[in-house]
Amino acid sequence: LRHYLDEVEQSKAMVYAVCDRLGLTFWRSAANFVLVHAGTHLEAIVTGAAERGVYLRDRSTEPGCAGCFRVTTGRVAHTIKFLEIMEAILCAAR
Repeated sequence: LRHYLDEVEQSKAMVYAVCDRLGLTFWRSAANFVLVHAGTHLEAIVTGAAERGVYLRDRSTEPGCAGCFRVTTGRVAHTIKFLEIMEAILCAAR
């Protein structure tokens, strides 16, 4: 269990760093997920990730969460895959 919790913390730090680098707003979390504001890129990220086997929670219909998705942070390998996908989608859109 300790090893998994360590991976969750590593994964969150990775998400924070990439979001900072890409200029995305995010909310730090004590839990095993991060809320990210993708704005107009929300649909492309959520759909593109799903097409590649990574499922994100679209939170855009929640009050105050327009343009946001939630990503679960767990295994580092899974987080790396998500971050590579998100970055590719954003680079293609810009």
